[in-house]
Amino acid sequence: MTRKGYLINIYQEIYQAFKLLCDRSGYKRLNEAVEGLMLKCIRNGSLGLPSICSRMERLEMRIKLIEERDMIKKALGWRSVEKRVS
Repeated sequence: MTRKGYLINIYQEIYQAFKLLCDRSGYKRLNEAVEGLMLKCIRNGSLGLPSICSRMERLEMRIKLIEERDMIKKALGWRSVEKRVS
C-alpha cells in the first residue's frame, strides 16, 4: 500500500494548536494523528460535525471558525503583525 501526499489549507493557529495536542499525545508526525481521526470518522460514518447545506449555513460555519481561530490565537499568545507601508 502506498501513501500519497495531499495539500490542504489550514489556518496556522489551528495547525499549531492541533500539533501541540498531537505532540502531547505522543504522535511524532501530524499525519499519523489525522489518519487515525479519518479512520474513526469512516468507521462511525460521520465527521462528527454538523452538515453544511445552504450558503448561509456555510457562511455561519466560516464565521464560527474565524471566531474560534481568534480564541486559539489568544490562548497561544499570538499577536497579529501589522504590515507597514513605506
